[in-house]
Amino acid sequence: MNRVPRLLLACLLSGTACIHRDYPQQLRVYDDPPGSGPRLSLALYQSVGVGLRPGHTVRLVQDERILETLEAEILQARESLHLLVSSWQPGEASERLLHALAGRQPGVVCRVLVDPLHSPDFEDTVRPRLVGLNCDVRDFRPFVGETVVFADERLEARNHRQLVIRDGRSGLTGGSGVGPSWGSGPTPTKAWRDTYVQVEGPAVRQLQQAFARDWLEAGGGLLPESAFPVLESQGEARAGFVLSTGSPSLSYSERMVQVLMAAARSRLWLTNACFVPTASTVDTLIRKAQEGVDVRILVPGLPPADMPGVLAAQRASYERLLENGVRVWEYRNAPLHARTLVVDDQLTAVGSNNLEANSSAMLEEGALVVEDAPLAQELATSFERDLTHAVEIRRDEWRQRGLFQRFTYQLPPSTTGCP
Repeated sequence: MNRVPRLLLACLLSGTACIHRDYPQQLRVYDDPPGSGPRLSLALYQSVGVGLRPGHTVRLVQDERILETLEAEILQARESLHLLVSSWQPGEASERLLHALAGRQPGVVCRVLVDPLHSPDFEDTVRPRLVGLNCDVRDFRPFVGETVVFADERLEARNHRQLVIRDGRSGLTGGSGVGPSWGSGPTPTKAWRDTYVQVEGPAVRQLQQAFARDWLEAGGGLLPESAFPVLESQGEARAGFVLSTGSPSLSYSERMVQVLMAAARSRLWLTNACFVPTASTVDTLIRKAQEGVDVRILVPGLPPADMPGVLAAQRASYERLLENGVRVWEYRNAPLHARTLVVDDQLTAVGSNNLEANSSAMLEEGALVVEDAPLAQELATSFERDLTHAVEIRRDEWRQRGLFQRFTYQLPPSTTGCP
């Protein structure tokens, strides 16, 4: 392999891209919608085509409970299990899921869709065992043979969604796939920090449609009618799943985040594992802080071992944010994979969405937007608990950092590569 293909492969394996893109369109929502009710639903519908429908029960699922919940869903299934993960790596979590799948009820159809780019060793170690368990396993936009065709733009357009749908009636979505040490680790240091949300109600059909769309592209064919049962009201929460496909201009992920941030009146607490915000995102965060909104951002404080440029790119945005009243924390207790948003007292979003321009341009993403006061309170409590394991980046201290730190913290966002 000559030098140029090696460089391109290194770029792709290190993250989303090594190419900095200019985005002439950057959305800013100036007509602030309310943080709840029909007008908020209408604002989302106008922006991303998804409103918030009533009739849901929702449950926050975090860290080791994620794996426990997936095991329970697998064993509870009676008709079908659909798993879409951006990354499936061998390890304890994989072994437990394989064991649960081996014990599922007879006749339960198992479909698994994995993005091969971020699933090292899956092909040789995990896929054969899934196939042996009578699961239909497919790659999302697979590589062709032994050679990567770098002219193929699909190679950069990866799938970052995390979806688990049981019988078309229960769904989970969150920030990361199946990691080698997911949900375990010595106390007090965790091996993984992630947040999922489990939902029952009409929005499950939207999660199922997202899976069906990608499954069809991967050659899996159409799902049967039984995969889309009639879903009755399950609770009081209003919810909708926002599907986002990479776009060179404005993705639905960017549109959704702008609408939700604009809705904030008192609180805007954001956790994101890949925070390299566009100018429009920074502008909206600053505008909200200047309006008196309590704007807090929690981002990773531990760099991925194979992606040294991530922290530098992330920190390039701190200067303006800190100077204008936005508070920033770096989480130091474990690798952070959660992507969540808490707005005021009722509105939340949980999903896989990176706040980074290259990700928005190239990745398949998804988030469940929920209007529910108990879930918002639980997520806010979780956020405050996470802050006890984080270090606040204070404005005065940031101003006094050394010359070397100033240089390394100002690397351009194009150097990033987010998990």
